Amino acid sequence: MDIKKGQEIELVINNSIYGGKAVGYIESHRVITDRGIPGQKLLARVKKRRPGLLEAKTIKVLECSEKETQDACIHAVECGGCSMQGVEYQYQVELKNQQVYNLFRSEGLLVKKWLNPIMSPLQSEYRNKMEFTFGNEYKEGPLTLGMHRRGHRFDIIDTYECRLIDSDFRKLRNLTAEFFRDKQLKPYHKISREGVLRHLVLRKGYYSGEVMVHLITTSEVEETVIREWSSEIVRKNFGGIIKSIFWTKNDSVADAVKSDETILLYGEKNIVEILHGLIFRITPFSFFQTNSAGANVLYDVIKKTVQKTDGQILDLYCGLGTIAQILAQMAESVTGIDIVEEAIEQAKESAVENNIKNCGFIAGDVKEKLHELHGKPDLLVIDPPRPGVHPKAMSDLLYLESERILYVSCNPKTLVKNLKQSVENGYSIEWVQCVDLFPSTNHVEVVTLLTS
Repeated sequence: MDIKKGQEIELVINNSIYGGKAVGYIESHRVITDRGIPGQKLLARVKKRRPGLLEAKTIKVLECSEKETQDACIHAVECGGCSMQGVEYQYQVELKNQQVYNLFRSEGLLVKKWLNPIMSPLQSEYRNKMEFTFGNEYKEGPLTLGMHRRGHRFDIIDTYECRLIDSDFRKLRNLTAEFFRDKQLKPYHKISREGVLRHLVLRKGYYSGEVMVHLITTSEVEETVIREWSSEIVRKNFGGIIKSIFWTKNDSVADAVKSDETILLYGEKNIVEILHGLIFRITPFSFFQTNSAGANVLYDVIKKTVQKTDGQILDLYCGLGTIAQILAQMAESVTGIDIVEEAIEQAKESAVENNIKNCGFIAGDVKEKLHELHGKPDLLVIDPPRPGVHPKAMSDLLYLESERILYVSCNPKTLVKNLKQSVENGYSIEWVQCVDLFPSTNHVEVVTLLTS
């Protein structure tokens, strides 16, 4: 069969690749498409041709998989946020676990024990943070507030019934969208650089019930309008407690939540979340696990791993110091390092508030600060951002010669690269366990124990 670029093809998906891509076959051609799950029949358009390999973009699902037994979110077809809506949850976790296993195998990594994956305690309404974007559903269309349309850079769809967030988030999103539609304010367009509305970021402590509302606009918006919006929120009733309302002015070209100036419009400068009985204070730009109930399960896995450790623990990329403080009760001392100074200051304050006295924190680049440490840690904990650990920094970590390394990763693709470097330097992979913190999406958290 002579298949040309741009041609539409019907494709049955045989398996999937971590990150969302899927694989099927047409005669002698292996076809990789941008999304799909095993058992689906797709209509796809060929984008690239190589000998024996086609790359395609999914146009629509022609036939569902037998695993799609649940009602999907009404936004599932158009929204780019989720890819497994309607798929049996246990199968979602099994599929992601298999995808991660295949990643390890593709790198030739030998694992002594592959543990069963752990499911999230919540399958919906689990996110404690959601970032919405202002835009238009189509060019020159009405103001929308939601997520990017699947496969489109600029179109934003109104995700008013999103299932990843709870009723407070939906109510705040709807109120904000309606308020600014009435004011006839325009969304910021990153090409023309016209418009003023950029993002709405909502955060909520799952265990505390405290809510933070954070609006991001350009500096051209009149403050009286923003304060009127804030007052509208304060007057409404919610299931949780509106603890903070912030307004950030951002005139940068980048389509990201950045601050030229951040103003507290109402309430306190942070909200509280409680994990493993410890208090953590979250500010507008803090990094925190987006699934609090799932994070508690993840930290259970980590605690069980170190329950016999009574020496020194080094926690790298520690953020607010959640892992460091949770492990402090099981060690002689814990030291956390992170490059974000604000996060380190918050970690120090949190440790005092939690009456943890054997936990210290250092602000700075991990690669540089490692050379200032003395002694060999009994356990090295690594929980890096999505890009993983830079190879040079990984070399420095391995040079510490810690007998055990516990690697917590939100990106298995970069994890396997770091693990391969570790194995080449004499480490063995004792076990791997997937912990699903992101139901209905392609993502999964992975915990790995290395020993020297």
